Amino acid sequence: MTSKKKLNLTLKIGLTCLLIIAFSFQFANNGGKAIQNENFQSPEINAYSTSGIVINDSNIATYSSSGTGAINDPYIIDKLYINTTDSLGVDFNGVSAGIFYELRDSHLIGSTYGVYIHDITNGEATVVNCTIEAALAIGGANAKYLTIKDCTLKFTQAPNFRYGLTFQNNDVYYVGSWSGSVMNIEQDSNIVENNNFYGNYSYFSASSITNSSVRYNNLYNAGFWFYTESAEYAATNTISTNYINGKSFGYYFNRNNEIINAENHAQVYIVNSTNTIIENAQSDHLNLGIQIHLCTDITVRGAHISGDDGIDIRNSKGITIENSNLETFDDGIQLDTVEDVTLLNNFVRGAEYGIDCELVDGLKLYNNTLLNIGEFGVYLIDCYNVEMKFNIITIDVKNPGSEFAMYFWSMENATIYYNVFLNIGNNSESAVFGEGSTNIMWYDETLEVGNHYSDWNGTGTYTIPGDLEIDLYPWIDIDGDNLTEFNEVMVYRTSPFEKDSDGDSFDDYTEIQEGTDPLDPKDYPGRGRVLAIVLGLLFGLGIPAGIGVFYLSRKGIIKFPFLQEK
Repeated sequence: MTSKKKLNLTLKIGLTCLLIIAFSFQFANNGGKAIQNENFQSPEINAYSTSGIVINDSNIATYSSSGTGAINDPYIIDKLYINTTDSLGVDFNGVSAGIFYELRDSHLIGSTYGVYIHDITNGEATVVNCTIEAALAIGGANAKYLTIKDCTLKFTQAPNFRYGLTFQNNDVYYVGSWSGSVMNIEQDSNIVENNNFYGNYSYFSASSITNSSVRYNNLYNAGFWFYTESAEYAATNTISTNYINGKSFGYYFNRNNEIINAENHAQVYIVNSTNTIIENAQSDHLNLGIQIHLCTDITVRGAHISGDDGIDIRNSKGITIENSNLETFDDGIQLDTVEDVTLLNNFVRGAEYGIDCELVDGLKLYNNTLLNIGEFGVYLIDCYNVEMKFNIITIDVKNPGSEFAMYFWSMENATIYYNVFLNIGNNSESAVFGEGSTNIMWYDETLEVGNHYSDWNGTGTYTIPGDLEIDLYPWIDIDGDNLTEFNEVMVYRTSPFEKDSDGDSFDDYTEIQEGTDPLDPKDYPGRGRVLAIVLGLLFGLGIPAGIGVFYLSRKGIIKFPFLQEK
């Protein structure tokens, strides 16, 4: 009896467990269905099409599942699945002003536009919980006061949004090959909050915005690009708590007399500020490292930037960039409408434009090195009162006549000497070209020193192509160390201006011949010999033994790690 009771109890427990499992499974399944029904990818769709559709006054009610088009009862157009090679997925074209509608829970693919919204002026259109894939996602020149929420957008170039955009809780993917925009906002009353943007050296552009909020956004492999016409415009905006690749976006407005340690910022934008130092900025693989707009007396020191552009400076005065390292694809340093700029001891590599200057008055370039520049090393348009000394600029000329280490147009009052201009591509071509300029001095009369030009034949003067001005004192091997400028710069990276680059009392040529490092003051000819003899004496072995130790160390038979300092 006891066994039967136990058996019955066991069966009851087992059946109960099976019922619980079955119920749980059914509940989970129903829950899954409920979640799935809320998702735009649900197979329960109202319309499927391989062609784009146009929605206007005559058919909007047909495409709607509910609503009357009133502001408090908009037409609901939902569960569309359109995958078309047509240029447009859904084209709202011909819906009258004052008719409100909401596109939601849909998946739309078009070759040019996933959705195109025409001529809304009072917030008639809302897009919610959609996936939209197209070359351009959502927009229209007159798409004002548009609301986009909880969407996934994929495109090769973001549209321009103007006036009253509300853009919240979206995931945006830039799917182009290189450096396109993930968001473009302009003008007044835009709200862009709590979004994720995924790019490829891409940018979030905010141009001349007012009364706008850009907050709580995360950018990945994308950064911000701001342009503002006035401090009054900038003061009306709220820009805060944005992150780029997990690091903060450093937005600084109206800051004065500060030292900003920027090493924990992915990017820095400073506007309407004075007498401020930005130190140790670190920016990697982004569209831009630092922007300085509408500022006075700003110093950038020790920046390390890699990416598309390095440092952008506009409508500012009294700017110093020093001891910074920029490895970029487009512009290293860009100056536009700037006064009193000093660029000192900076290193720029690989940029198309090393230092790009337009409308600059009072430009000083000292001791900068620009290597492997693609198109223009120093590019000067409408620049005045320019001074260039001790700069090294190399240009890789592939298209003669269109690429120069230095190019200038309409430049006035310039002193340019003690510079090295190297063409490392087609080296028979001139590395310098300029036209329309006045009062340019290419040499120092007292010192009888001009510049080095890689295409100079080594005798006589040098004629600058374009304006045909004359450098009376071009030179080769100005420091007299028996090394050509090309070898100094491109092979040994030693200074063409210093006979002894590391200051250890041995000239560069001697160090190279002896196999020591001309850039390391601790490594110099004879150092190992002296130390080996001293060691021999210290070990009590006498001078002959010391000399023997030296000989064996030179042959590599015995080694002293402390003699190999680098």
